[in-house]
Amino acid sequence: MSDSRVQVTGQPAFGRRLRALRVARGLSQAELAGPELSAAYLSRLESGTRPPTERVLSLLCARLDVTPADFSPPVGSPLARALAAVATAGGAPRTARELEEALSKDEDGDAALRWQAQWLLADYYHAEGRHHDEMRLLPELIALSDAIDLPDARVRSRVRLARRLRAIGDLTEARAAAEDAHTLSLTCRLPDQDVAEAALTLISVDAATGQLAEARRRADELAESLGRSTGDGPHGQVSKRLRTEVLWTAAAVALRQGDRQAATDRLRAALDGMPSNEDPVLWLRLRLAAASMYLQMNPRDTEQAARHLADAAASVAVIGTPLQRLELLLLQCRLAFHEGRLTDARALDELLDPCPEGMAHRDLVTLAVLRNQMALLDGDRATAVAELERLAKEAHESGNVELAGEIWRALAESLAGA
Repeated sequence: MSDSRVQVTGQPAFGRRLRALRVARGLSQAELAGPELSAAYLSRLESGTRPPTERVLSLLCARLDVTPADFSPPVGSPLARALAAVATAGGAPRTARELEEALSKDEDGDAALRWQAQWLLADYYHAEGRHHDEMRLLPELIALSDAIDLPDARVRSRVRLARRLRAIGDLTEARAAAEDAHTLSLTCRLPDQDVAEAALTLISVDAATGQLAEARRRADELAESLGRSTGDGPHGQVSKRLRTEVLWTAAAVALRQGDRQAATDRLRAALDGMPSNEDPVLWLRLRLAAASMYLQMNPRDTEQAARHLADAAASVAVIGTPLQRLELLLLQCRLAFHEGRLTDARALDELLDPCPEGMAHRDLVTLAVLRNQMALLDGDRATAVAELERLAKEAHESGNVELAGEIWRALAESLAGA
């Protein structure tokens, strides 16, 4: 190999990169130089006064465990580079750290890139049950979507905020965000999927606040309109997934209206419409939702709930998120209680923290209700009744009429059982 000088990259960029790599590895100039080079020569390389030869470059690459390309200056903003790396990354935690670091370094960067990075980061936080961190991102996500004036991003950001607000029990703000998203989706004539996602979110909030007639009308119209779609073509899978979620939502609304037959029909159609090999994640969500619905029916159908929980348990063990494991445990505890297996219910309850981190507001209230029901049966009648009454009143005052009704029902059943 010749010993001629090579232009790996411009000086002093090469020198700055060389120094950064050396410092990152905790090496002094003398340690990196070793017996083959002098510290003085390495100093001139780092200062940019001397370009490296091919022999020196090869030697430095070997000692620093890098390639010649690693001495080139980075191209693009930190955020652009992080997004490029995330596109091929395999580990979610490492991906999240890269995005967090890039966002902090590029606070005034391109708004579209910041929106994309924050969207991906919110996905990670949601999957890990870090809902406080997810919520922290959402207002800026909406502001960024408005700044880039991209209708799809504006609607999706508001849908995401509405769902998170609904999950924490802030139904007033959730409805405002959902209605805003739905109006935007129609005004901007977005694709059916975006319109339906916004409508579904609005329907679920209306159902929780007791606006059941309006929620049922929207849900039935949406189910009918999407039912006419064939789902053929390159976007057929998306359409099929969407129809399944619409049927699931329509079932929940019908159940809250007391229409058990319609709820059962819609729920079965949703369950039958999504095989486990097509979308395992949605398949699991449907089984957990079905178990919960059967436990809410009047009378409760514990046999069907047990069947779907058995299916869900096997799937959670393989692909379940931490939040889904909590949801499964709570449903198993509820099932044991309603089947009269109080010892099993108490044992399952002991596996849950006093206030499980990341659990949705409704599930936290459901857990508190269940614990007070067990306390009432254990003889702590006065305290348990007072606490159940407090939970019901709080739910009603927050606008969650449907949840309040569930709590009053639980109190009546527990008093009758005691």
